[in-house]
Amino acid sequence: MPLLNFISKLAKLLRASVLPYQFGFVQCHSYLSDEQLDQIRILLESNDDIEKQRTLLEFEERFAGLVGAGSACSFASGRMAFYAFMKALGIGKGDEVILTAFTCSVMPNAVMKLGARPIYADMDRNTFGSSSSAIQNAITSRTRLIVAQHSFGIPCDIDLIVNLAKERGIFVVEDCAITLDSSLKGIKVGNWGDAAIFSTDHSKPLNTVIGGMLYTQNPEIHERVKRLAKISPQLSYEHQQ
Repeated sequence: MPLLNFISKLAKLLRASVLPYQFGFVQCHSYLSDEQLDQIRILLESNDDIEKQRTLLEFEERFAGLVGAGSACSFASGRMAFYAFMKALGIGKGDEVILTAFTCSVMPNAVMKLGARPIYADMDRNTFGSSSSAIQNAITSRTRLIVAQHSFGIPCDIDLIVNLAKERGIFVVEDCAITLDSSLKGIKVGNWGDAAIFSTDHSKPLNTVIGGMLYTQNPEIHERVKRLAKISPQLSYEHQQ
């Protein structure tokens, strides 16, 4: 069979019966109709900035509503939301940020981009997320921020971590990139710390191919982050497509 014919038949088979995750990549729009895809394309190609902004605000508000009573600010990725949050807090050279050792490389990269120092703490063997006892041992006089990571939909012992941070005047951001809608003691993750970061890339619970959110119940933090988002450069048109 000629190669082009084989590729054509394979493409038809994929569209008809094979689920995207069977090939190791989750396509966020595999369930969307052609009409819905056209609506997205029309908005992308439109010069109506007011309509684009309205759509963005609605998306942020509806996402925030999934988490709690706070506000959300969208970014091109979860790492950018994390970076903007740290920048809003004024974290920089000489400061330390505690991360769980079992995390994505983009987290320490964002810390170092600001001139701060990532400090690793071991994960909890029961939750695979941040360990309060390991964090306690990692805290120094230079610690400005603790990243409390919830892994695989399992809340970490965030209540103990928050109490530990409050005693020492340290900020807490929850890393909810791979945990959405889980709860601890009746409180959804994302509502325990000073803020929370979410990712909506192709491998995450809520999938928009790329994207991320900074969620917080603190209006001052939200406004600071929102201002940073407004002055941040936009993705190229090709990247958006």
